[in-house]
Amino acid sequence: MKTSHIFHYKNGKNKSIVIGIGKFDGFHIGHQKIIKQVVNLAEKLICTPSVFTIRNYPATYTLSSWNQRKQFFKESGIELCLWADFTDIQKFTHQDFLNLLQNICDIKGVVVGKNFRFGFHRKGDIRFLKSWAKINNIKVSITNPVCVKGTPVSSSSIKQLIKNSHFSEARDMLGRWFTVKGRCISGRGTGRKIGFPTINLELENKNCPVSDGVYACFVKHNKNIYKAAVFYGIPRMFHTEKSFEIHIPDVEICNVQGKSFTVIFVKKIRDVEQFNSQKELSEKISQDVCITKKLLDSVKLDDFKKTL
Repeated sequence: MKTSHIFHYKNGKNKSIVIGIGKFDGFHIGHQKIIKQVVNLAEKLICTPSVFTIRNYPATYTLSSWNQRKQFFKESGIELCLWADFTDIQKFTHQDFLNLLQNICDIKGVVVGKNFRFGFHRKGDIRFLKSWAKINNIKVSITNPVCVKGTPVSSSSIKQLIKNSHFSEARDMLGRWFTVKGRCISGRGTGRKIGFPTINLELENKNCPVSDGVYACFVKHNKNIYKAAVFYGIPRMFHTEKSFEIHIPDVEICNVQGKSFTVIFVKKIRDVEQFNSQKELSEKISQDVCITKKLLDSVKLDDFKKTL
């Protein structure tokens, strides 16, 4: 898949494209429907299946990192990803935005969701898009919202589910389990001192909607999948910055500094607590590990392997 900032894209007129437009945060089943329509329409019109998306945009929480979104596009058959940061185009009117696309690409088709709005102050709507497309002989395909158990699927709904630790319900809307990715960094070393060594991650998605607490998770490193107790939050006993710490019971993975890990959240065990001593902390972690083992032993790993 070719990836290019929209201001730097060259030779776009060499081949016609069908383009899906949206943020695609989380790439949930509604987004997947849009992308499938992009690929199908591109095949029908003999065009390159493409997307335009916003890499960085104002949001309290995001469901996926930029790298994850690019991977989702690639795996779904997208061959060209055009992008911009929000600040690059925030003052573009809806007409300016469409003119920008048209000036660099030979657009034959546009695919968007039914509630699509665009341009400065979101003044552009489906009616305007269709009017512009008709003048320029461009086909527009509008996808209807997808519902799960009567609830429309949206990134905001999924964020709320994850914030409330309803991971299986979020899975139904995402079409897969919610994951975060990160690389191993140096930690305080406290876990090893009290008998529970941890792998400390720097997350790709630094503003994921997971609430602070301790979780039972599956963790993938290289081709191996492990059961793990995960702490996410500020360790109150040590008054440090927010951390993401993985403890894999009965297994020690060596030489992982800088290496990548993928984490699936299965169930929240507890909130972050205050401890008066390292002994209290150690005893609580021991309980967390027992709960994690029992909980993850009772689920079918095959269901999670599809995500990992």
